Amino acid sequence: MSRSLKLPIQAFRTNALLGPAAVLFISANIANAANLVFNMLFARMMGPAAFADLTLLLTLKLGILSFLGALQFAFAELAAKESKTQRSRRRARALSWRSLKFSLPAMFLVIALANYISGVLNFSSPLALFILALAIPFFLPMVIYRGLTQGLIDLPKIILSIQSEWIIRLLGSLILWKMGFGLAGIAAAVGLSIMAGFIFSTRKEDLKSFGPREMPTLDPQTRALGIIALPYLILQIAQVLVLDSDILIAKASFSPETAGLVAGLLLIQRVFFFAFLSCSTILQPLVAKQKDVQKSPQELLILLGAISIITVAAIAIILPNSDLIVRVMLGDEYLALSSIVWISALTGAVFIGSHLCAIYQIAKGKSFAALVVLFFGAIQLISLSAVNHFFPDIGLHSYFSMKLLIQVACAATLIGIILMPLRKEKPIP
Repeated sequence: MSRSLKLPIQAFRTNALLGPAAVLFISANIANAANLVFNMLFARMMGPAAFADLTLLLTLKLGILSFLGALQFAFAELAAKESKTQRSRRRARALSWRSLKFSLPAMFLVIALANYISGVLNFSSPLALFILALAIPFFLPMVIYRGLTQGLIDLPKIILSIQSEWIIRLLGSLILWKMGFGLAGIAAAVGLSIMAGFIFSTRKEDLKSFGPREMPTLDPQTRALGIIALPYLILQIAQVLVLDSDILIAKASFSPETAGLVAGLLLIQRVFFFAFLSCSTILQPLVAKQKDVQKSPQELLILLGAISIITVAAIAIILPNSDLIVRVMLGDEYLALSSIVWISALTGAVFIGSHLCAIYQIAKGKSFAALVVLFFGAIQLISLSAVNHFFPDIGLHSYFSMKLLIQVACAATLIGIILMPLRKEKPIP
């Protein structure tokens, strides 16, 4: 085995990776636990059919943030490579203000098409979509400033932004739901949580200077942000295909009750994916700062190993307790999912492995990995749509088993792409 493939014990004690990664992992999973509580509560209060509408609403929000997440990773890469922090802060302020040129027209467009979009997606509350659209101007500034804090590895700001978002979403949704505002009230709370995510990722100085006065010009590097963001955008599109396309297929093709069951499975899948997404937040700026593009993927392999150990332990708990887990997380109406819940959980964990591999390669300037993830995401969408069309009685177990196999193939391909050059190295005598 080559020296670059050996992971020395001291690597696991490296504060540069595991310290911040552990802190963010804990913070992210506090938020994930809160989001799980959110879904558990509303799955019970709403029932499967209405819960499918809520899942669709949250999927639309997550879909938008997933696409904009490309800018977050691109800006993080730019900030990580920039030696002067103040220059990065000026860039964030300038980009956030200029983003209104795009976000305000997008907001009015969604508002104008709220009824049409709701009809196409079989969504019961155009008003909820209208209200969520009002938060669109805050989406871009939030991801830009989160990209800044990510690139600087500013843990306090990252944590404040993450925690404030879930607190306002959970408490606001419960209060407005209990007051009788229905899905529209939840949409309002979700919109307010986006605003909070932006505000708490900034400093007081940033908010005071947020405006057109003395706005710094965009330097050539910032103008090239779209080029930097392109591979991340491809990866985010793939993420939406893998994680979110199922609810669209279910809402369009399945009964409301079955669509609700699919929404429950996607909740389990998202819990596992987002539980480990913070690893990307730490890995990307660390790799972007590295000068040697041929350096061994030690950090990546450490994170993949840690994720594998945690996932195996989690699946070992899920398998003998699936009925209990479904009852606790979703309620008795979802017990039909007991035999499938581990498949959905494992799919989320496998896909975060693919995501980490792609982030690692992109940060090293190798964007082909994003196309690999997109390819398998497209294969998944086409295959599952075709299976649903030609074999409508295939059942959710077979449906989600196919999805898992496709994602395992994707992860194996990416790991092979990363490790293959290392195997060509001459062994140490």
